[in-house]
Amino acid sequence: MQKLRRLFFTAVLVPLFFAQPRKVYALQNKNVQTIVNDRHISVSKTVQSSPSSVRKSITLQTEKLPRIPRLSSYDDVFKQYGADVEENYKRAAAGKIKSVQFYTYTPTADDTLFTVAAACSIPYETIATVNGIENIGGMTEGKTIILPTDAGLFVPETPESSIEILIEKKYFPVMENLTKEWYSINGRRFYFLHGERFGSTERAYFLDADFKMPLDASWLSSAYGMRMSPLSGEMRFHRGIDLAAAEGALVYSCKSGSVIRCTKGDPIYGNYVVLKHDKGMTSIYAHLSDVFVREGDIVTGRARIGRVGKTGAATGPHLHFEIRINGVSTDPRGLLPDYGVRQGR
Repeated sequence: MQKLRRLFFTAVLVPLFFAQPRKVYALQNKNVQTIVNDRHISVSKTVQSSPSSVRKSITLQTEKLPRIPRLSSYDDVFKQYGADVEENYKRAAAGKIKSVQFYTYTPTADDTLFTVAAACSIPYETIATVNGIENIGGMTEGKTIILPTDAGLFVPETPESSIEILIEKKYFPVMENLTKEWYSINGRRFYFLHGERFGSTERAYFLDADFKMPLDASWLSSAYGMRMSPLSGEMRFHRGIDLAAAEGALVYSCKSGSVIRCTKGDPIYGNYVVLKHDKGMTSIYAHLSDVFVREGDIVTGRARIGRVGKTGAATGPHLHFEIRINGVSTDPRGLLPDYGVRQGR
């Protein structure tokens, strides 16, 4: 009988003894799962309260990232990259948190940003913003690029190019309400905005890589190079071209860029505008009668920036137009499309 009692109490007490630890363990697991699930939310809340205060970032060391030799289904690394991209799209569709990974690839002469983006099933905006590519033609053969496995935009903490300034201006006021991650890439810090794409303005600016004529109709009144100054009568080097046109005719930006200078009343150039473009290029529009833009504005190609005038050292209404590359002037006629036809010559 005593033996039966001991067996009975053992049978009753042993499950009770282990039941509480299992309950605690289950609660602990639940808490851990909650922390894991809420970690992304907590980070988002921290970012929302003070985006600039977040200093925890993922640092990418380009040389240590997996390198894709070829964008081919026969390449094992590229196949793994494609699988990672597909997994993120599936997770996005299921509303799950995605894991962004990064690979590298060195473009060949046959590659364009569009073809690389299509092969990778990643938007061209994602590849462009993570690599600091300023326009659709800005990807360079032989220069290694980073390929993320998730779609979105990389917004720099400190924008440098015109397209980065445009993106930062658009997203910074609303970034507090967006899901984002912080990355340190090649010495620069970026917020990654999952799923974001270029809007119509950013897209038009980015895809505008060609030069446009600054006037609808004009004729060349003074070429680039040595000439006799119409004011002094001495031989001087003319660092631009003079395009004669009707006073008040609209003047357009020759290319997408940012306005870095608007000056009025200069004794030589009169009222003039300077635009900054990609790859160290600037354009100058002088002797304007009216100016439509302000310093800091972002413009696309053929945006209206002013009107033809004769302010400053001008003998008649015309546009003095210059192109400088890294501060050195070059003949604009070598860059402008259909020069002879479009200028009514």
